[in-house]
Amino acid sequence: MKLEDFQEVIAKGESKNVEFKTGGVPPEVIAKSVCAFLNSGGGRILIGVGDKGQVVGVKDAGVTTRRLQQRLPHLISPRALWTVEHMQVDKRDIVIVEVPEGMDKPYVAGGAIYLRSGKDAVPASRDKISALIQKGTGTSQRWERQMAIGADRVDLDEKLIRETVRMAVKSKRWQGSSNNTDAFLHGLGLIANGGVTNAALILFGKRPSQLLPQARIRLLVMPKGKTGNRYALDKSFDSCLLRVADEISATLSLHAGGVESRFSAEHWQRDDRQIYPMTALREGVMNALVHRDYSSSGSITISILPDSLQISNPGGLPEGLKPADLKRDHPSVPRNPDIAHVCFLRGFIEKVGRGTQRIVEDCREARLHDPKWQSSSLETILTFFTPASGFAQTLVEDLNDRQQKILAAIQEHKPLSANDVAKLLGGEVTDRTVRNDLQTLVNGQWLVRRGRGRSTLYVRPKKELK
Repeated sequence: MKLEDFQEVIAKGESKNVEFKTGGVPPEVIAKSVCAFLNSGGGRILIGVGDKGQVVGVKDAGVTTRRLQQRLPHLISPRALWTVEHMQVDKRDIVIVEVPEGMDKPYVAGGAIYLRSGKDAVPASRDKISALIQKGTGTSQRWERQMAIGADRVDLDEKLIRETVRMAVKSKRWQGSSNNTDAFLHGLGLIANGGVTNAALILFGKRPSQLLPQARIRLLVMPKGKTGNRYALDKSFDSCLLRVADEISATLSLHAGGVESRFSAEHWQRDDRQIYPMTALREGVMNALVHRDYSSSGSITISILPDSLQISNPGGLPEGLKPADLKRDHPSVPRNPDIAHVCFLRGFIEKVGRGTQRIVEDCREARLHDPKWQSSSLETILTFFTPASGFAQTLVEDLNDRQQKILAAIQEHKPLSANDVAKLLGGEVTDRTVRNDLQTLVNGQWLVRRGRGRSTLYVRPKKELK
């Protein structure tokens, strides 16, 4: 979690999706809160924060983090995905447990089913338990849990499975044996009754696209300066997800990892940088692979255009989530939790639901325009822009509360410096956050930068864009 997100969360206080805990709380107590979040739409637990939002810290945060990582999987059933991390705030250690909404409700901790009631985790009533069970009857029917017709255990890449188990055990994200691959697959719900699930075939299949054509990924490279329907490259990837993630990264490095050179006004030296930050591209591809709608017959398509790069995957955003929300702190509702869990154990994703924010951060660090998400009921498209792209003005709903506050303060004849903006925001944000917000407003054509260095001022453009 970023510092500014942490500050914003504690400023709003405890809620249905946020719980504060002081240090020294046993894992059994944390398990009840995790269970309640899994059953109630997800949330996060901040350990080392008092009831009123005061940062008190946690002693031996590393020990607490490892202890929760090891104990929570044994205290909650069925198995689910969450992440535990620790960060420093004002030289104090905080432990954060991020919990996406569970897809296999109801979840049980200590022999009881818990739900969120306001800011508390409470045992579910008989009626609430019945409602959860009724909703949960359909989880076994979701696409990734269905048996892959025509496939069995021998169709999975045993070497890749063993490699994944070893990596998960080494990182302490999996508590089982590194030698028992069947127990690993059973524990994650990837094999049952001698058959393999669709998720298992997508993740570990030797040739998944033979039985599941939608697993195929297409990469298109448009020729520069040419028209017509011919592509400079039209390549298909047919490997399983865990192999194709590396294959696509290597291909993107070759075809989309070019270098842009420029001379700045302040320095005579040439400034060379990659056109697209590869970490952001990799995160965008992983998001598509993990969160796409695999029940659709469509495939993921990556298109490298002269002025942009697009990643298109079948399926819209989860209900209640808008494209603008992806740039901000938002709840995570993984469409394919079994696939997401294995990618987490493998180390391809670090925190569920935070990848889109990392994409935005990486693009801003590279001084690129913010990426753009578009979503319909059929597909979601992520677009990266080159430095030379002609950008449309960022929509006001895409701006966060701080950025809108800055805009309200800066009038056409009232320029502000970065220091002025920091004071305006009350001194509760970092210098980096202020710079990122101002760069976003400049990229989005809401502000114009005047001057250089410490004399730089930010003003509204004389003619507002429509």
